[in-house]
Amino acid sequence: MQRNDVVVFHVPHEQQRPADVRTNLIKRCIAVAGDTLSIRSGQVFLNGQPGAVAGRPQTTYFLEVPAPNDEIVAALHAQGVVDYREPDGVPRAIVNPETGKPGFVISCPAEVAAYFRRQPYTKSLEVVQYPVQLFPDVADFDVSQAASATPCRWQLDDYGPLPVPKHGQTITLTPANAAMYYKIVSQYEHNAGITWQDGMIQQNGQPLTSYTIKQNYYFMMGDNRHNSEDSRFWGFVPEDHIVGKAVLIWLSMDPNGDFWHKIRWSRLFRPIE
Repeated sequence: MQRNDVVVFHVPHEQQRPADVRTNLIKRCIAVAGDTLSIRSGQVFLNGQPGAVAGRPQTTYFLEVPAPNDEIVAALHAQGVVDYREPDGVPRAIVNPETGKPGFVISCPAEVAAYFRRQPYTKSLEVVQYPVQLFPDVADFDVSQAASATPCRWQLDDYGPLPVPKHGQTITLTPANAAMYYKIVSQYEHNAGITWQDGMIQQNGQPLTSYTIKQNYYFMMGDNRHNSEDSRFWGFVPEDHIVGKAVLIWLSMDPNGDFWHKIRWSRLFRPIE
């Protein structure tokens, strides 16, 4: 597994289901075992250096305009901006609850954002901030209420530094980092007698203060950075959860298209970046 590979894997928080019936997700591998990951203002850093950008990562913005109209909607369509929550995929005009100004919430890559910043109808284009609770503050996503005793309060665009566990690495466990490793010790590596109490991992009723990692782990993120449930929410992906690498687009649908233009023929059978 390499950085920026697009990977299919079993959802980590479905441990109660047999492996062959768990949900499969597809995300980009942002960091591999042994890396230290940080995100600063949306920019990924690996081991203190800016990470290579692959694909076309998307950010969510509020596009403020004087008055929404068909010209702007047509421009959104022409630039490939889609809102998958809408039946026809067309972004709907809304009023920004913070400013009372009209506009559109759009998710798009950097070059499309640059296009809209140049348009005369654009009053502003600002990144939308989504306050959320993330891993490792949420230590056991969608399974239990285990939570870090020393919250990091990281956010989607400002995250880390987070070390990605590596096979054979021995970790000293403290209240400051135990939440990062709780799922590894209690679920992924099948240790007996594991519980969570007072912000520490317990084994057979005693605090666990040291642990040696038994397999490699990975940090996955979706390219639509503000609309992706990924490792920022549920943590590391174990090596034994990896199904394979995605290499080819075999079907691509345009929710904006009519019956004759529903399939994006130009994207079929193209390699995944």
